[in-house]
Amino acid sequence: MGVTYVSRDKALELVASKVEDVEVVLDIGPGIRPQPFVKKPYVHICVDAYRPYLERVKKDVADDPKYVFINAPWDQVIGMFPDKSVDTVIALDFIEHLEKEDGLRMLREAERVARRQIVIYTPHGFFPQSYHEPDKHDRWGMGGGYWQTHRSGWEPEDFGEQWDFVICPDYITIDEEDQPIDEPMGAIWALRNLGDRAERRYLVMEDHSTWAHFKKTLEGSLPPAAFSGLRSVWGKVLRVTNRAPSAGQEGRDSAG
Repeated sequence: MGVTYVSRDKALELVASKVEDVEVVLDIGPGIRPQPFVKKPYVHICVDAYRPYLERVKKDVADDPKYVFINAPWDQVIGMFPDKSVDTVIALDFIEHLEKEDGLRMLREAERVARRQIVIYTPHGFFPQSYHEPDKHDRWGMGGGYWQTHRSGWEPEDFGEQWDFVICPDYITIDEEDQPIDEPMGAIWALRNLGDRAERRYLVMEDHSTWAHFKKTLEGSLPPAAFSGLRSVWGKVLRVTNRAPSAGQEGRDSAG
């Protein structure tokens, strides 16, 4: 178990440096704020029991195709994932909404389905937050108050020796009404690495031209002389192809 204490203004930067850049993220209970640490996953699966949260995120991301939205309780979804079927499981500001036994079960399931890493954020200890009144909205003015009630508190010892922690003693400064609290409360980021860091396995075409795509792969693997020769040949092929008229164009030219 490794514990790093950090100031409030440096906390997110430090956590971000410890989160791996991976391809497939399972984001449990994102509410209206999907995880921000993995910047460009190829697949970002958001699981939330409250449908309006997902609808709002879907609108905010403008139907970005990398997002997959699943409207169901976490335990109905994660149990359907095969072992080691996603790279990273992330649950930010979520585990404290579960009863303690359910939270521990969620951690076990996260370990089962994740290949690379698990990232958890939660208050350090029990932070009172209740939305039991039927007409009380959540802090975003939405009707998800039931899902925002806190039901458990968490300490590093609850996770186990195989986890590392970033702790900020004064990170939480407002309550569920967005009002200042008398004394700031600490927050925990718990991270568990399940294997050595690895580079991404796939290359996504940011530039859709064929040569630009293959260049990224070949330039890093071929000897310079071989790469230069291939680039020259490819350029000649492109020039010939661009000059050659299509069958339809050739017919129109001769008829004119």
